[in-house]
Amino acid sequence: MRRYRPASTGPRPNLFFVSAFLLVLLYSPLLIGCAQNTVPLVYSSPAENTLPIAGAPSVCVVAFTDQRFSPPIGQRSDGTDFMPQSDVSAWFTQALGTEIAREGIVVTRAASEAEAKSSHADYIVTGTVDEVWLTEKSSTEYETRLRSTLVIKSGQKNLFSRSFSSSLSRRVVPGSSVPKELLTESLSDLVTPMARAVYEKVHR
Repeated sequence: MRRYRPASTGPRPNLFFVSAFLLVLLYSPLLIGCAQNTVPLVYSSPAENTLPIAGAPSVCVVAFTDQRFSPPIGQRSDGTDFMPQSDVSAWFTQALGTEIAREGIVVTRAASEAEAKSSHADYIVTGTVDEVWLTEKSSTEYETRLRSTLVIKSGQKNLFSRSFSSSLSRRVVPGSSVPKELLTESLSDLVTPMARAVYEKVHR
């Protein structure tokens, strides 16, 4: 006597892929939150590009030293940290070099003071990153604080050393790009007077 076998209704679902799909649904809010907490560090100056002035002195900008105590660059309203997507000191160094070049000065960059000295630039500019902090008070209200020390050298002499800072408090339309835009604006407010100080010192 032949046993009855029910007709197949189609291929059975692959349990591995079903499990993977459920895990994605479970953890996707966490992954989205992590992505939103990571802030791209970019810099683009609102000023127009300026060509070096004929006979202008040369300045070598050395990578700034990050003297902050911890990696986070701020805190969200839910208590989680804002984390940088790239190196903070490189962000500062690139921004300052850009603004010094906009003053008509010939600018090069170096990873260390030893490398800068071998470039035979007229002046060496270096410094420290002392504070970078973005506070999300709510989805529509933010505050920033940035602080840096600028040092200008010629040969073995320290010609200039001063601390600069910037801050802003802003109400915004909620958006994922807000942290990046506010930090960029605050950095511009910081490095613009720093670049002007370099210009004034090297043209004396």
